[in-house]
Amino acid sequence: KISNMLGVNKGRVSGIPYTLAPRPNFFLFGDSITQAGSKVDPLGWVLLLADEYLAVNRCAEFSNRGFAGYNTRWGLLILPQLIREHGPVAPSLATVFFGANDACREGARQHVPMAEYTANLKEIVGMMRKAWPGVVVL
Repeated sequence: KISNMLGVNKGRVSGIPYTLAPRPNFFLFGDSITQAGSKVDPLGWVLLLADEYLAVNRCAEFSNRGFAGYNTRWGLLILPQLIREHGPVAPSLATVFFGANDACREGARQHVPMAEYTANLKEIVGMMRKAWPGVVVL
């Protein structure tokens, strides 16, 4: 019987006791660089991270929340929903990988001025830390 879906689960299977700790979870948030990070060909950075981590630790979940074309302004708009979908259990690690679209030429639809970009990144990290106290954010 599973006693706690959010923490350590304990029970018996065929009379043998077990303890099952939750899997580490990595929450990866960003633009197309994050989205494409799960591509097999060419091998993306998310898959490389998973391969390195899983070679030592056996299991983990990687939540790729990359959105092609997004900048920090648009990321701020969708992050509250993504946090709700992820749930209250803090990921082991969260990454924030925006900037390529923010840095496009001034006047372009995706451009975000440097001062706003900096403020947006601080707000994104702050939202993650508020929702998931103790989370490590890169």
